[in-house]
Amino acid sequence: MNDWLGRYLTHLEVERGYAANTLQSYGRILRDFLEFLGPRGSSLRRLRRDDLGRYVLKLRDVRANSAHSIRLKLQAIRSFLGYLNERGAGPRDTSLGKNDFRYKTEQREVESLSQSQLNLLLDTVAAEAQQARQDLERVPGAKKREAKRLFAVQRDLCLLTLLASTGLRIAEALGITFADIDFVDKSIRVYGKGKRIRKVFFDLERLESTLQRYLEARRSLNVGHDHLFVSTKEYRPLKSRGVQKMLKGYLRKASLSSSLSPHTFRHTFASLAIERGANIKAVSQILGHANCSITIDLYTHLSNAHLREVMQKCSPLSSVDIPIEERIRMRKQHLAYIEKTG
Repeated sequence: MNDWLGRYLTHLEVERGYAANTLQSYGRILRDFLEFLGPRGSSLRRLRRDDLGRYVLKLRDVRANSAHSIRLKLQAIRSFLGYLNERGAGPRDTSLGKNDFRYKTEQREVESLSQSQLNLLLDTVAAEAQQARQDLERVPGAKKREAKRLFAVQRDLCLLTLLASTGLRIAEALGITFADIDFVDKSIRVYGKGKRIRKVFFDLERLESTLQRYLEARRSLNVGHDHLFVSTKEYRPLKSRGVQKMLKGYLRKASLSSSLSPHTFRHTFASLAIERGANIKAVSQILGHANCSITIDLYTHLSNAHLREVMQKCSPLSSVDIPIEERIRMRKQHLAYIEKTG
């Protein structure tokens, strides 16, 4: 069965374009499942429904896995069994069906920053850059150290501004090389999930100016690779773990929740763009979602501030007089949304 698992992971990597982190996660999940089955795991031909039920009980009651984690593990197992079935090596128990791999989870609220929180965070990083620049000019005996600090803050500001402006996944942003940047078109080629390629654009004044300043600093370094974002340690390509650590520091300085992750910027971009009236299909393409339904499921919720505004404006008891032109425009938007979502 280990041979089958190796072939399956190769299939996911080569034919389906899964990322390295996803492959590692699937490998861990499936090896754990086979280990749980013991001798029965040597051939999943003998797998039964109660084996799956016992595994779920262990995940839930012994390991205290979250419902979301259990659901993901069942999805990985189902995908592997589907691969085996296509090659005649799947379970003989034909009673195993889709429902056996479903696990009820509560819909999690997508965590994102408000517009004011986002501005506060980016302003905090910009203030750090300004302070680092002043310290470099003021401390003549520590030029090298202060220059490295200034470069790091310029990089941080550029990366966070890029994430907030484009909704890129952190792995996508850290994978950008100079060859992916088109300075004439002012666009960046992005390699997303499943090896899907898309473009995002940086001709926003704040993003473009921040990117240009970082590029000037980046070009002055002796870097032996063409990744856009580099660490200050031997100028290696920047890793997601370093970004998480960096972000926590800025969140603390801005008095924001340190539990937020780089992925929060993706949620923030989508949520604020839709609240500003962006077309959902366009947002879906910018994010690199396989279809609009993913975008709709995740991001058509609205912030409490926006809901308050709608209630104050549109309640039957509201004193606000909405012009007929705006009412017609809003109705058209609603009809278009209903038509798209079925």
